[in-house]
Amino acid sequence: MKQGRTILAVLLLLLAAGCSAEKEQSKKTADEPSSKTSDEADYTIIEASAQQIEHIQGIGYPGNDTGLYLSSSDGLKFYKDGIWHETTSLNHDYMGFQAVKEGFIVSGQPDKNSVIKNPLGIVKSTDKGASFKNLAFSGTSSFPFLVAGYDTNIIYMINQDKSEELEAGVYRSQDAGKTWETVSLKGLEADTLGMIAAHPTHPEIMAMSTRSGIFFSQDRGETVKLVSDPVMATALAFTENSLYYAYADQEKVQMSKIDFETMENSQIKIPFLSYDNPITYIAADNKSNVRLAISTYLKDLYESADSGANWQLLLKNGRIE
Repeated sequence: MKQGRTILAVLLLLLAAGCSAEKEQSKKTADEPSSKTSDEADYTIIEASAQQIEHIQGIGYPGNDTGLYLSSSDGLKFYKDGIWHETTSLNHDYMGFQAVKEGFIVSGQPDKNSVIKNPLGIVKSTDKGASFKNLAFSGTSSFPFLVAGYDTNIIYMINQDKSEELEAGVYRSQDAGKTWETVSLKGLEADTLGMIAAHPTHPEIMAMSTRSGIFFSQDRGETVKLVSDPVMATALAFTENSLYYAYADQEKVQMSKIDFETMENSQIKIPFLSYDNPITYIAADNKSNVRLAISTYLKDLYESADSGANWQLLLKNGRIE
């Protein structure tokens, strides 16, 4: 199941899950205190040992640090100043990792040695993963398909299975997880759902990847329109003025950028990636507007310091040497 989280066939969910049939509704969740554990005093970030990362489950640039964060099934990894780092404890199985200005928002399952409720629900950390504030669904659900605006309170997520709190479908919260409402996605001419992206500063702007291309919204997902060719899109991410997206086409993986001023698409040159190694995540550094990172299904990780003109390989097949 973990390996399948990143492959396109699993990333793209059937629209028949019920989201389009839902009517607008709000759901209340309890605002819980921060989660603390007995391991917190031992939580330290150290230089990483040689290891094999089994699953890349998200990447991003939190605003309270300068490094690139990688979330995995075995905790956080950090690439900073040319060195990989890891944590000494609290190695949670992270899913739906989203970098925000104050830190990051994430879901998943806690470390087996942690006293945090399982599953995590949706939580937020402002101290590089040493502790968390519960935002929603603590102990009841986890959300691999989760996105948050970098400098807004808006959160989107796909609820894959009906629960006591929510029907299956796509939801948004405009108050950092306190209440939830369904997302209509009117105009979605696709039979699948995929990854969601939220604009870093404008809460009304979001986008979704599908097997039929990229669908764009300026009203928080109430209506969407196709803004790319009908390609099999696998990942996407906003910068302040652009939307980057990756797709599989003509037996290879490609990446493009949509300029908001003109809404024109332009090709981004990336290292060669075969069709069986699609891009699974794209991350943009909202503090620089030129730094990007991409990860792939076969656990390669690349970073660019010039908006995609040049790329540096940080990981090959998930191996930290």
